[in-house]
This record gives sequence, C-alpha cells and structure tokens, in this order.
Amino acid sequence: MPSLHDLCLLGASLGAGLIAGLCFAFASFILPAFDRLGAAGAIRAMQSVNAKILRSSAMAAWFGTMLLGVLGSVLGDGRPLDLAATALYGLGAFLITGRGNVPLNEELDRVDPDGPNFVQAWQHYRLRWGRWNYLRTVACASASACFAWAL
Repeated sequence: MPSLHDLCLLGASLGAGLIAGLCFAFASFILPAFDRLGAAGAIRAMQSVNAKILRSSAMAAWFGTMLLGVLGSVLGDGRPLDLAATALYGLGAFLITGRGNVPLNEELDRVDPDGPNFVQAWQHYRLRWGRWNYLRTVACASASACFAWAL
C-alpha cells in the first residue's frame, strides 16, 4: 500500500506534468496559431484565454500541485529531492508566471485591438511572454520528473 507521502508525490508529478503540458501547448501551437490571426485577432484570443483560465479547472491543478508538493515534502521529512521538485515547481508555476507572464497579461488586457499601436503591442507581448513561457515549461517539466524520481 502506498504511503500518503508517495501519493502526494505521485499527484504532484502528475499535476506538474499537466501544467508543463499546458505551457508546452502554448509554446508549440497555441501562440503560433494566434499569430495566424493577425495582431488584432491574436490580442482578442489571448485576452479571452486570460479571462477564462483564471476560472478554469487548470487553476485546481496549478495550485493543487504546489499543495501536494509541500505536503509531500513535509511528510518526507524534507528529503532533498522532494524539496528540489517542489522548489522547481514553485519557480516555474509561481515565480516565473507571477513575475513574467502575469504582468504581461495585465498589460495586454489594457490593449485595444482596434486602437493605435496594437501591432507593436502584440509583438512586444508575444516575444517576452513566449520567453517566460519557455522557462516555466522547462521548470514545470523538470519538477514533474523530480517528483517521479523522488518516488
């Protein structure tokens, strides 16, 4: 019978993998698909995603994974790999997202896709948001692997 510690790490590994997959999807095909819509269409599409994601089941995975990682680390008496996995997930899902992606999302939400300079606004957003997204994808995927390895 698996221990509560192991169940937490398993859940955290799956959750971190889901979040890494979400971020990977943005990098590999969602943002490139938005680019095909033109700047105004891309802005509208991303503004719609930003409004919806905060009220979606993705948030349960986003926050629940952190909770499972912390609980697993506590139950595992602070084993280094448990702590490293939790730290990697926190870095990718929370620090990078909160310091990089979220401010850019808030900035984009103020852009009028029919107003002046919307093309430059999308280009600015797309480049910077994409870079932050690559970093958080790597951090969350690495966290998923570390949680699995810790099992």
